[in-house]
Amino acid sequence: MYPLRSILVLLLFFFGLHFIGEFIVGPLMGDDIPTWKIAAVSLISALSAAIPMQKRGLKPGDILKYFKRSYFVPELELSSIFPAVAAQFPSPKFKLKLDESKNQLVIIRKANMRSFGEVLSLRRKGAELVVRVRPKFYIDVFDQGQAYESLLRMEQIIQGHEK
Repeated sequence: MYPLRSILVLLLFFFGLHFIGEFIVGPLMGDDIPTWKIAAVSLISALSAAIPMQKRGLKPGDILKYFKRSYFVPELELSSIFPAVAAQFPSPKFKLKLDESKNQLVIIRKANMRSFGEVLSLRRKGAELVVRVRPKFYIDVFDQGQAYESLLRMEQIIQGHEK
């Protein structure tokens, strides 16, 4: 079921892109493309994108910079993992903020050649630790691998401090 769902999500994504490109921009440029050709190109694009992603172990949502994961770690405090986080996310490239009153840790990646930056936040909700990754600017939605890498680093830190 997973491969079919992945292909369907990508098909919907590419159909939307091609629909916007052909039905909105096409008439402005003097083109008239039938819907079946848009659907065919979308299917080919979805299949050609799904196969390499699956080989790398990614889902269609992993190409976007929006991630949310929850971990059940009742004993883990944000102040106890702060030194490990500071070591994994060094100061020149990242900005760290620990707000113990809100029970939240925010890590901001500065812009570089591959990204406009990401915001990674850890928030304690009861016994769960919720990790969220989002782009720094909302126009930068596609991940070039850095947001996913930051999420994996944070997972390693959390798993290393579990009791």
